[in-house]
Amino acid sequence: MNQKIYNILLLPLLLPIVMLSGCVENTNQQAVPTSSTELQNSSTVQITDMMGRQLTVPAEISSVIGTSSPSAILVYMLAPDKLAGWNSKQNFTQPFMDENYSNLPVIGNWLGSKTGNYETIIDMHPDIVIESTATNGETNEAIERRQENLGSIPVVAINDSILFVTQSDPTIEYVGKLLNCEAQAKKLIELRSSILNEINSTVKDIPENEKVRVYYAEGPEGLMTDPSGSQHSQVIDICGGINVADCPLTPVSGMTQVSIEQVMNWNPQIIITSNPQFYASVYSDTLWKSVDAVQNKRIYLAPQNPFCWIDRPQGPHLILGTAWTAKMLYPDLFADMDLSELTRKFYSEFFHYDLKDEELNTLLNPATKT
Repeated sequence: MNQKIYNILLLPLLLPIVMLSGCVENTNQQAVPTSSTELQNSSTVQITDMMGRQLTVPAEISSVIGTSSPSAILVYMLAPDKLAGWNSKQNFTQPFMDENYSNLPVIGNWLGSKTGNYETIIDMHPDIVIESTATNGETNEAIERRQENLGSIPVVAINDSILFVTQSDPTIEYVGKLLNCEAQAKKLIELRSSILNEINSTVKDIPENEKVRVYYAEGPEGLMTDPSGSQHSQVIDICGGINVADCPLTPVSGMTQVSIEQVMNWNPQIIITSNPQFYASVYSDTLWKSVDAVQNKRIYLAPQNPFCWIDRPQGPHLILGTAWTAKMLYPDLFADMDLSELTRKFYSEFFHYDLKDEELNTLLNPATKT
């Protein structure tokens, strides 16, 4: 057969094979990822937590659990509808919180009370768990243990800056990005900066001999406290007060036991407290009657609902507590600070609750027995 005719006859037979081989080659090329990103399912993303750990998390995070109150409060303030549960229950008749949030389940705590339960969290199927006990970006065995016990649920570590009013911006910003609520995080950071700038500019030039002497009364008898430098009494330091407590600093948990004789010797001009029981009884307690703060009726109970403003639990809400503390310590210097308006704004924007007039009055002017 003529070679030319043979080639013509053979061509139709070869074309399907050539075309098929081309399709197979193209399919194989598409199946080989060109980067590690293509290995990921489109519903997940790679992140780096604040300890430098690489994690795969859902691209859209809609359910979050914190292993301690600071992380849960931060999620609530930034993205309340993503919070799946609380670490402890506040026993307030009126928690000043929408019931959609106040009725969330309690899942326990690993910071302090150590009541957390892994099975409870696993059964709730959160998208992520936020762990806030990491320190200084160092590897924390608790984080790895938490991840091992929670299996496939990503444990995202944030550092302990969230415990400190003056250091919390990086953590607020990080969680804002993580939960896709950067505008809310920016708003909180800007308010924090505004409050601290006003306080700093007002108290920085107070002469040492004109600074008020302050005692932080903890416990129902008021005879537990934290000295200057403690994370639990930080609002006094920030606001230019002299913390009179000359006692050892108890790391982490705080609340050093002292005697009434020590308090009388320190003789504070002002007492701030986070304990309603102590506040209700101190003026009628003869043990305290000789203390200047009692005689001058300068004892102040930090607002309590939905969380104490100055300590336990700690978290980003302490930003408001610094403003309150400054106003209590130096009312004349902060006469222009409208604490009522600031409180309304903070509750509306970050506690997602519009205060009624009587609720605002209850917060800022708690009843006492005199």
